[in-house]
Amino acid sequence: MSEQRTARTPAVLAGLVLLAGAAGCAGTGAGGAPGAAPGSSGSGTAARSSAAASPASAQPENGVAALAGAEIVQRSVAALKEAGSVRITGRGSSQGQTVTFDLSADTAGNCAGTMGLSGQGTFRLVKLGTQLWVKPDEVFWRTHGGAATEDLVGDKYLKTTTDNTDFSEIGTVCDLDALGSALVEQTPGGLAVGKPVTVDGTPAVPVTGTAGGATSTLTVATRGRPYPLRMERTGGEETGRVELKEFGTPVPTETPAPSDTIDLDRLNGDSDAPTDPSTMSL
Repeated sequence: MSEQRTARTPAVLAGLVLLAGAAGCAGTGAGGAPGAAPGSSGSGTAARSSAAASPASAQPENGVAALAGAEIVQRSVAALKEAGSVRITGRGSSQGQTVTFDLSADTAGNCAGTMGLSGQGTFRLVKLGTQLWVKPDEVFWRTHGGAATEDLVGDKYLKTTTDNTDFSEIGTVCDLDALGSALVEQTPGGLAVGKPVTVDGTPAVPVTGTAGGATSTLTVATRGRPYPLRMERTGGEETGRVELKEFGTPVPTETPAPSDTIDLDRLNGDSDAPTDPSTMSL
């Protein structure tokens, strides 16, 4: 097994997350439940619970359809941050790589779910504060770590923190505040407000802008809270489509048991250098 190849494994995992983040900020929906560790804690506000229980068609119009595109974007981002948490599903492509993801994230930077890279496997992700657990599947290990690494890690999670330079950028992907800010910062000028549409039964309005040869569309709910329901990007080097749902639903926060984890930082001597899975010992 090549030492260079196994040493790249954590960096490959981090790169996969970064690619998904770029696709998400750019704006292909996927279903399925998040593949996080079971269990959850926390609770949404009574207002969020009430809104979630009411059919979209029964909620009052929120007035965004009559606003200019930039104002619609700003109000949708405010609603997203106020929700506190959301489930994000989608697919994005960049530089010939396609990432699929299904993540629940909140404004505290916690997240849980699954991510996959085309033809190279998937992994589960659990982040609570600065603590991070990742669990690659067999395909991922065979592609990036080899059979020896797969046998060594087995069915365990790799535990580290966002202080590990290989994984530090994951914090941005999992931070709902950062996602909202990116939406505002990356909104092109000259936005056009389209005709009313429906997203999963919710009346909505699309806001579209073009920049650098790429077209980005943010679709925002026009009843109830003006949540951003869908982000799409076509043309250019990065394309993708992201669905947002389950606003205000707490992120699962049960973490893997110590017996189900391998501590990357301990095995690496608490060094900030990239971890080499070929040096692992249980």
